Amino acid sequence: VTDFAEAAAKARDAGFDGIDINAANGYLIDQFLHDHSNRRKDEYGGSVANRSRFLMEVVDACIGIWGADRVGVHLSPYSGLHGMKDSNPELLFTHISRVLGERRVAFMFIRQAAGKQTLTAQMKQVFGGSVIVNENFNLNSATDALRNNIADAVAFGKGFISNPDLVERFRQGLEIQ
Repeated sequence: VTDFAEAAAKARDAGFDGIDINAANGYLIDQFLHDHSNRRKDEYGGSVANRSRFLMEVVDACIGIWGADRVGVHLSPYSGLHGMKDSNPELLFTHISRVLGERRVAFMFIRQAAGKQTLTAQMKQVFGGSVIVNENFNLNSATDALRNNIADAVAFGKGFISNPDLVERFRQGLEIQ
């Protein structure tokens, strides 16, 4: 937790506008969240609240550096990367969404799996704040996610890497490569 807080302070001192805590994609915090990877028997394992404890300690430490309005949290409920999975992702991630909402963090960034929009919508509702989604969106699916209030914004990381002119491609109705 101290290392995360120190990194947050260094980002602030370097002139960043805020931080996004990566609790996704099989990285350290994500390993604590999922019951498939977290086999601990102490206060960081077992129940959903316990498995979420490390994330919330990191969030609280970073809020202490930045304030809640400059801290976001990146989550991947269904990514499956590096063997991450949970026996009840709905229970786990609605709990996390509720607790992050109570802390009033700036946003949740959700790596949304295909066909799992209902969990994302449920997380957004429980969270009560801004939600950014990504993962294999195109113009139509992004527009639908925004129109149906599943998300407040859609990110196109890979799309921008391979298409630096992505916005213009969308405007002209061209394919993404």
